[in-house]
Amino acid sequence: MDMYFFEFKMPGRTLCWDGGSGRIGKPMQRLGGSRVLVVTDKGVRGAGLIDGVIEGIEQAGPRIVGVFDEVPSDPGIATIESCTRLAQELEADALVSIGGGSSIDTAKATLILLCEGGDLRDYEWNEYFASCPVLPHIAIPTTAGTGSEATHVAMITDEGRNRKLMYQGGDLIPSMAVLDPRMTISLPPAMTAATGMDALTHAIEALHSTWHQPITDGLAQQAIGLVDLYLERCFNDGADVFARMNMLLAANMGGVAASNSFIGIVHATAHPLGGLFHIPHGVAVGMMLPYCMEMNLAYEGIPAIYRKVAGAMGLARESDDDEAASRKAVERVRGLVQSLGLPADLKAAGVPADSIQAYIDEVMEDRAMMVTPGNPGRQEVEELISRAYQGRSQPRPPKASHSL
Repeated sequence: MDMYFFEFKMPGRTLCWDGGSGRIGKPMQRLGGSRVLVVTDKGVRGAGLIDGVIEGIEQAGPRIVGVFDEVPSDPGIATIESCTRLAQELEADALVSIGGGSSIDTAKATLILLCEGGDLRDYEWNEYFASCPVLPHIAIPTTAGTGSEATHVAMITDEGRNRKLMYQGGDLIPSMAVLDPRMTISLPPAMTAATGMDALTHAIEALHSTWHQPITDGLAQQAIGLVDLYLERCFNDGADVFARMNMLLAANMGGVAASNSFIGIVHATAHPLGGLFHIPHGVAVGMMLPYCMEMNLAYEGIPAIYRKVAGAMGLARESDDDEAASRKAVERVRGLVQSLGLPADLKAAGVPADSIQAYIDEVMEDRAMMVTPGNPGRQEVEELISRAYQGRSQPRPPKASHSL
């Protein structure tokens, strides 16, 4: 029998606590932080979400020396450089990121420049190993989507090339993640939907990645079940604290799973939608997920994997064969997109027809394609994008004929 060979990067300490975001002063002190820079965006700051965090830190002794609130929805290299300059000017010795994946990833990338200097582009994609001690970093998510608070990955936009850059390495894992549902209650329904679909996509991609492994399989299936149970509850009632906490857990587990097993074609098709057309990432992955799942059903072994997705959603029956169970999972995902009010196809999302070939060029260049089931070529991707543009499903997937 084949033996497993894989590496699993563990997240740092995770604190799951209703109200815990206001109680991180002592943990910060134990991490050695005394001059703390808060990294966030104007929306989070305007909503007052950083106030309790700052108060809790300063009551325990560490000092907040500044707030960088210039994080945009898709932070680019210029944002990281600005944040790094401020941290250096203020002589910050620790970071607290408060926000969605953009704020947390900005803090991660800032840690690279604080340690290495130079051009951030020099460290993209390859495994990053810090050449000096990395500053303590506590991450507090205000969305339940990326799971970035517990992963070794950061996504940053290269503004000059309109491309997403990936940074990865164990030194980027935050020292501590704080999962506090109170920090997500004010998240609007549309953002709740988009970020929730990001969490679901991470979990499903972790399962069908050619690098999937037993540890990530378990995390992914648990995350899928939680999203299925609680995403619509959060969407319909943002004040449902129990549902919010469970979505934070789903995003956390899905993020850890995907960062270890890596992401695939769903993200490869979504990244250019953000870079070229500025479609929010969660909207992009949610829209593309059912189309990509349908395409993947053509590959040997994938129906059995998607049966696990259906099982996690409580859809699979003993009488179902793998393909029938898989189809239930695909339709459940498609139904979620509809019930959450997200665009169901590329045309509805505003992608211009005359940009499709340039878009496909970017998809084929995306490194997430390297762990995609079946190693699809350009013709298969063109067919996929054609279906996704016209909103055509593939109701009867072809018989599995390719190997993983």
